[in-house]
Amino acid sequence: MKPEQIIEQLTAFAKEREHIRTVVLNGSLVNPNIRPDPYQDVDLAFYVEDVRAVAADRSWIDTCGEVLIMQTPDTADSGRHITFLVQYVDGHRIDLTIRSVGQLETMLEADSLSQIIFDRDHHPSVTPSDNTYRVTRPSADEYAACWNEFWWVSIYVVKGIKRHQVLYELDHLDIMRNMLRQMMEWNIGYATNFSVNLGKSGDGMRDHLPEELWEMLTATYASAELSAIEDTHDRLQSLFFFCAQRVAEQGDFVFREEEARRVRAACATLRHSND
Repeated sequence: MKPEQIIEQLTAFAKEREHIRTVVLNGSLVNPNIRPDPYQDVDLAFYVEDVRAVAADRSWIDTCGEVLIMQTPDTADSGRHITFLVQYVDGHRIDLTIRSVGQLETMLEADSLSQIIFDRDHHPSVTPSDNTYRVTRPSADEYAACWNEFWWVSIYVVKGIKRHQVLYELDHLDIMRNMLRQMMEWNIGYATNFSVNLGKSGDGMRDHLPEELWEMLTATYASAELSAIEDTHDRLQSLFFFCAQRVAEQGDFVFREEEARRVRAACATLRHSND
């Protein structure tokens, strides 16, 4: 089924049930700044008077196609919201959240990619934008925390190398890479006056980075071979140092250059020790 067919079918379902007061379409389908593609999910929210009663009626699931696999994530507050994530055999996916009507205003404010498509209660219309998904300006504390986490974890990688703990090494390289990506996103934020949305996994960075930097980032995704892990560790340290210095300059943050050099030296010493 095409997204517009799914939306029409679920809206019709809502119109037939008085408990469902408002239907909101979220996500990429209402994002004015992305190019549509056939892999977009349908993200809908029903705002209802009785969450459990509406959630108990699952007749909509099979009417949208043959289910391949489904999740209903646990929530500590099932009286206020319940989510159904449904992947269909034909390739389309529906993420439907059922929320209490009292959450509508808060959720519209929290998620700018929202569009009211059915409303019994005549709430003011909203214009979708990606404002709440854009890179945000870091505080001095956020910058310092990112810096500290990167260099702290870098030592764990070397310990893993010395212990021959490959999965441990890879896990901590991932943490280092996440800190690097955060620093790179802040760099892009300063370059664009914090006006861009880089996507869930940061793939949008490719449009804002020099090709050389993009290739340096993708080269940090290592194989499980020792030489590749060591090389990745070095690449991450060099690239993070470069990006962090630029963010510090633009944000007027403290750049602890000497600390980074000492940690890198300690890593090198430990790696080449005979212990």
